[in-house]
Amino acid sequence: MRKRLLIVDDDPAVGSALGEQLAGSRWLEPCGQAENVEAAWRMLRDARPDLVLLGGIKEAERGVLCQQFRLAFPHLAFIAACGTRELAWEPFFRNLGIWVIAKPIQPGQLEALAMQLASLQVLPMGGVQAGGAPSLAGETGPTPGLHAVAEARPVQPYLAGRSSTKHLITVYGPKGGVGKTFLSRELAVYFSLQKRDGRPLKVLAVDFNLDLGTFATSLNLPRSPNLFTWVQEIDARLHELVRRHGRDPLDVRPEEWQEYVAAVHTQPEEVDKYVVTYEETGLHVLTSPRDIRHSFEIRDYHLYLMLETLKHSAYDVILIDTAPDTTDATIQALFFAERVVMVGNPVVDSIENIQRMLKLLREAEYPEERIQLCMNRLQKREMFTLDEIRAYFHLHPSKKIHPIPDDAEVKKSINTGTPVVLHPGRSAAKEAIEALGSILLPLDAAESGSVKGKAKERPALLKWLWR
Repeated sequence: MRKRLLIVDDDPAVGSALGEQLAGSRWLEPCGQAENVEAAWRMLRDARPDLVLLGGIKEAERGVLCQQFRLAFPHLAFIAACGTRELAWEPFFRNLGIWVIAKPIQPGQLEALAMQLASLQVLPMGGVQAGGAPSLAGETGPTPGLHAVAEARPVQPYLAGRSSTKHLITVYGPKGGVGKTFLSRELAVYFSLQKRDGRPLKVLAVDFNLDLGTFATSLNLPRSPNLFTWVQEIDARLHELVRRHGRDPLDVRPEEWQEYVAAVHTQPEEVDKYVVTYEETGLHVLTSPRDIRHSFEIRDYHLYLMLETLKHSAYDVILIDTAPDTTDATIQALFFAERVVMVGNPVVDSIENIQRMLKLLREAEYPEERIQLCMNRLQKREMFTLDEIRAYFHLHPSKKIHPIPDDAEVKKSINTGTPVVLHPGRSAAKEAIEALGSILLPLDAAESGSVKGKAKERPALLKWLWR
């Protein structure tokens, strides 16, 4: 049975060309073309497609539009057709559950995906396809929908009793040495001091600087267990699944692992086995590997499965510290986040790198409202003012750059492993970090458990004692 294909593209020539090329296809039947968002919603309902090809619509951001479609039509599979420049963002789209093909669109590419979808649908658990490809049915549950292929796993609902409000924050800096891990540590500790409905927030910090991460070191925490411990558990399940299908794991091609990982079911509670705890505030930390060589064994499908599991965990706040690069880990962390803190210093090379990254994100239609810009180690007399930096970044007048002033307490805290936000006295850096934290995570001031509030109470108490 042929799969019905809906084309979403504002160029009419795309639909007419594919209609002619797929006229005799055994696998695909074009069922129409939507040239705007309104038409796409109408045709998704009326045309009942099996696959949706997302070309490009100028009025909408493709990733966000796909997520909206998937919520309303969870059984559909989505394919993004990307130009040469857009292919740099393939991990972004994969993390959203979208297949990616390169332009110009070849009918053979679409037919191959349709064939794969058809084969994944029909096999019961334990069956093996004629080329040795896996059946992706769950171990105990029903077969996943059409989009349960590659990295596109179905989104699971939150379990009853869990907090429905989750804050996903990524801290990123396109240049090393700007204080990104320092700021990640301070924000994570600050969040772990806050309360909601009278209870402390449950906060997890994740070190996605896989090879040279130092988040655990910055808090004097052990580096085991860590991300690689989790990867080993995922690989053990994958290898068991492959053997049950009569294959040797050594014979599985890299692209096939992405298909197998869709059949691996992880529970959010499993995260607890891989974290270490900062006892002073109860902050949980998922650290990077101890051995740099272990980072080479962490693949993009491992990261995807981890992020999907974290999305459904019981944590109120998940903060990811990234590396100063554009690897799969960093890209997936950027698209995972609801808010991104982009960190730099007021020096030429750092400013230039942020500008280049902002330009790239704008070209990829990344929602700029997610980004909070932060200038760390700001001194009173800098070569560039914040207004000059804002103009260079082409920011909207309402967009603020958050300054973190240089402070003697900062260097001391880095060397001792004691966060600035836990310092009992006044500090310009501490106040700036708390101000940024309150913007990222607005809470009722009466419920805030920050050290700042406690510090204000101490002078009044001393004054009362000396009366």
